Amino acid sequence: MEINYIKNDKGVYQTLEILINEQLNTVFNYLTTTKGIQQWFPQLYVENRNVHGSLYFHIADGEDLRMDILQFDEPNTFEFTWDIGTVKFQLVEKQDQTVLTLKEYLPYEFPHIIIDFSGWQYQMESLKNLIEHGEVIAQSDFDFETNQLEIKDKLRL
Repeated sequence: MEINYIKNDKGVYQTLEILINEQLNTVFNYLTTTKGIQQWFPQLYVENRNVHGSLYFHIADGEDLRMDILQFDEPNTFEFTWDIGTVKFQLVEKQDQTVLTLKEYLPYEFPHIIIDFSGWQYQMESLKNLIEHGEVIAQSDFDFETNQLEIKDKLRL
């Protein structure tokens, strides 16, 4: 997975690019349907799969954080609010594979930038593993501590 960061005076951008051995439409459905997304990110579910629809993050019993779908261009783009930031997935077909790019922006006011960036890196690897091998990566098999130290060092936050 290719990882890039950009900082400006307002916040931090993370770009993740990963090649998945599957066709574009299949990958897009894993990102944009409740059935697909809950296989790799079980706290999320989709309501009204279009622009002006919503994505929800289930936090606790009876508590869901609503996020607005900002862009929905099947099967190439899916963008939504992410707390006070944004997440955008872009998909490009490359022969019988899909180049999946995640672009995340978080303002400095977001309290857990490093943890969030690390979480998305895990989720992208886990999604790839699910699609290609039929199972997600166990959280215990991902070294969050080392990953977060690397992010902190690169971002100097």
